[in-house]
Amino acid sequence: MKKMGFIVGIIALVAVITLTGCASSSGGGQAQAPRPGRDLEPAPPGTERLRLANAGMAIFKFELPAGQTWRNYNKLTVEYMVDEDNVKKSLRSGAVRLYGNYKESDFKPDSGNTVISLSTDAMFANMIIDNNATTWAGLGATPNEWFTYEYNISGARAHGQFKRENIPAADATGPFYFALGLTAQDEGRINAITQLIRNVTLHHATNPSLNVVSTGSGFEGTSSAAYYVADVQRKGPAE
Repeated sequence: MKKMGFIVGIIALVAVITLTGCASSSGGGQAQAPRPGRDLEPAPPGTERLRLANAGMAIFKFELPAGQTWRNYNKLTVEYMVDEDNVKKSLRSGAVRLYGNYKESDFKPDSGNTVISLSTDAMFANMIIDNNATTWAGLGATPNEWFTYEYNISGARAHGQFKRENIPAADATGPFYFALGLTAQDEGRINAITQLIRNVTLHHATNPSLNVVSTGSGFEGTSSAAYYVADVQRKGPAE
């Protein structure tokens, strides 16, 4: 009987060691970093769901109607919705930012997604065309209600290091790429801001019928401007 008890004890010890090893291999039992675009619930029709952290932004593409140029457009608006938990999180650098204009040649594939790397100087502060220091209250954000935010695309509210040559030429026809979203302060991905987004619109200065509503990035995968691919997750409606 003693021998049997000894064998049972050894088996139990091996099981504990095995389970401990499994936990260690997955980060000490902690949740793994979310997989880009895969861990979010599908968004309602006509919207996208974003989860943004660490300055990560989602890329949106704009193609102008025939005969139109950049000089004809004067602002970019987005409708956002956040819930009560996410409206309590800190906005990155206490600001809402718009990055761009990017060109298609600026993007590169990374882990099955298409990204601009913010780790390079050429893709960071000098690309922030709108840098608005604000708060959730300043945004007019009420939990679980849509609100509209207006981005300045003239460069008048740009980051101090923004390079003016990144503003599209007046006669440019595009396509144009901008990175946007409500991104969380760098406190770990658990604090990423989850939001719904819709009607990402480039506005014609005089004729609303020529407004351009973006349908996404135009690329495959989770297209982003980010330090790390996993800092940006986006998911559209259920297929």
